Amino acid sequence: MRILNADQAVLDHVAGRRDAIIGRTIDWANINSGSRNAAGLNAVLDALETEARLLPATVERIPTQGSTTVADDGSVRTEAHADALKITARPEAPIQVVLTGHYDTVFPADSRFQTVTTRPDGALNGPGVADMKGGVSVLLAALEAFETHPDRHGVGWTVLLSPDEEIGSPASAPLLAELGARGHVGLTYEPALADGTLAGARKGSGNYHLIVTGKAAHAGRAFDEGRNAVAGAAMIAAALHGLNGRHEGVTVNVAKISGGGALNVVADNAVV
Repeated sequence: MRILNADQAVLDHVAGRRDAIIGRTIDWANINSGSRNAAGLNAVLDALETEARLLPATVERIPTQGSTTVADDGSVRTEAHADALKITARPEAPIQVVLTGHYDTVFPADSRFQTVTTRPDGALNGPGVADMKGGVSVLLAALEAFETHPDRHGVGWTVLLSPDEEIGSPASAPLLAELGARGHVGLTYEPALADGTLAGARKGSGNYHLIVTGKAAHAGRAFDEGRNAVAGAAMIAAALHGLNGRHEGVTVNVAKISGGGALNVVADNAVV
């Protein structure tokens, strides 16, 4: 009975924080933190760190590694990313729980979708409300409540909040892999399915840029002297798309082709 009462007290603790959970979700969602908006990401990170330091835990900003991106002209450049936020309690406990989340969104700094509104049905509509600033707010509230449980000392937990999930986690992937290998139980606070069902598994993904280099020539006078990179890119894209359906569980999505220039020039560059 003591355990049941303690469990209920934890649930009641979360319920009692309803307004605070929703309120800070709105505050965070009203700060643009598109994956490449450095100023916005750092602003949200500051807000998250302030809330995290209210927990009886160690709070650290963990630098992320840089990543490379490919521009439309095929040039490769290095991109820096914001820090991840790591929150740890009782790392020596016999059971370790790993909790993950991210504070970036898919909406860039110049997006028209910038502020939270309330729909007629009462639901919040805003950039990152569900994915996943609301999830992060719930996560922190759950931990705050859990820390009131009398049996908390047998369980340690670590949270990692990353800045680049929406672009494939190029900078935080090593941190997530290292953390996941140490946990006995893991959960991420992405939205559930529409009926409330939790997703038990997701496909992995990889993002690739293929740089196609051709040979420029005048399209009218010397077409045969050129090698058309855009045409080559299109052939590659069609071949990649043709891989779909050949391997169970594997999908290939050609998301973008760019390249070329003046209409009277055989294109010498393209990116798939």
